Parts: sequence; structure tokens; C-alpha cells
Amino acid sequence: MKTLTNLLSLTIIFNLMAACNAQEKKIISPTNLEEAISYFQQTWTKQELEAFRLKDESKALADVHLSAGMWVRNEWVRGNRNIAFAQYFNDSGIYAPDDISSIVFTSLHRRLNGKDIELSQQFEQHKKYWDTIKTCEGRQKEIALARFNQHQITDTINIYMPVDTSSGHRNAVIYNCPKAAWTFNPSVDLKFSAIIIDKYHINSETNVFFKLKLLKMNFPQTQILMETVSEGSDIDLNLIGIKIE
Repeated sequence: MKTLTNLLSLTIIFNLMAACNAQEKKIISPTNLEEAISYFQQTWTKQELEAFRLKDESKALADVHLSAGMWVRNEWVRGNRNIAFAQYFNDSGIYAPDDISSIVFTSLHRRLNGKDIELSQQFEQHKKYWDTIKTCEGRQKEIALARFNQHQITDTINIYMPVDTSSGHRNAVIYNCPKAAWTFNPSVDLKFSAIIIDKYHINSETNVFFKLKLLKMNFPQTQILMETVSEGSDIDLNLIGIKIE
């Protein structure tokens, strides 16, 4: 009888241990958002989780973007390293690696703070952002193509570009969608006149270029898209995002 009792006790103990192990299943390669959340709950220390939880959500996301966020993008999203995980997000219309890592850590932060992760709203927010960019880029291509068709070889045109001075030198840049709109500031930005010496497109009829000979620059010591130029230089310029008169 004593032996039977001992066997029953051991059986109960082993069953409890098995149940605990099942509940604490270690996540190595997540296939969905819940498993990704569990992964960090298991692998981060209590101190790391608490420090992350106590931060404002936007601050928490910014702090992990180039650390744990980059790790997620490199290990689980890029290079087909975790096809099932990427497909989970792709099936909901989320493709950008930055969006995926943002959703993972937004959801983790909200879970740690006892909040609803609002996954559907997160998906829609990211999709709306890309819809706005697609609309903006479509409009930019239309304008570029119109300018391409409007001007002919030997025409003289004026081009206006915003100038970035954050690196200590002047560099004319193009603002990307969705924040492509800007107002020319004659005391800072670049205006130059040029003759069109060739016009062409690459791969697509809307990916249009002018080859230009620079005539006059309002600020001669200005690079154009990181290229050192001067009056008299030839330059190839994609027309998308360029203001031309």
C-alpha cells in the first residue's frame, strides 16, 4: 500500500511538472504576435521588463528601435529567417520591418501595463500611413512626368531645392513623402538655372530624368544630393520631387 501511495504521489508530481512546463513553453522562433510578446516576457529580466513598462509608450518604442527592435527586424523579418512570423503580419497588410517591430513592442508595452493592445487599430494606423505615402508618390510622379513632357532639350529652366545644413555644409536635398511639401526660402535654399542637354527615363516611363548643364547658382558652394557641383557642371537629376519653373 505504501509503495502504491508513493507511486501515485510521483505520478501527480510528474503531471504537475509537465503542466507547468507546458504553460512555460519556451518561445524560440515566434510565429505570431502573442508568441513574440511571450518571447520577450521570457527572455528579458524582471528589471528590464519593469524599466520598459514604466516608460511612456513613445519613449519606450524609441529606446528599443535601434536595439531590440533592430534585432527583431534582422532575426524575424528580413532575409526569410522566420517566414511564418513575417507572413502573420503580411496577411494583415503589414509589410515594413519597422512597422512589424513597432507593433511587437507597442503590444508588449501595453500588455505589461494591463492595457488592451488594440491590434486592429495598430494595423489600420500603419496601413493608413502607407496609403498616404502612395497617394503622395503618385502625385509626385504625375507632376514629374508633366514637367518632363513640357520641357524639351535646349530649354533653360529654373530648379528650386531645399538645403540641409545639419552636417555643417550645404547640401540640396529632396523631401520624401508624405512630407514632400515645402516653401522656398531664398536666404537658405538653392535656386539654379540650367540647360536641358538630354532627357530620358529608366525602367519606367514615370521614372524620368533630365541631364542638365548648370548655368547659375544662387549659392555656388552647395552640393546637390551629396554631389559636388559648380556652375558649368553637368548633372543627371531625377524629376520626382523636384520643383521646376
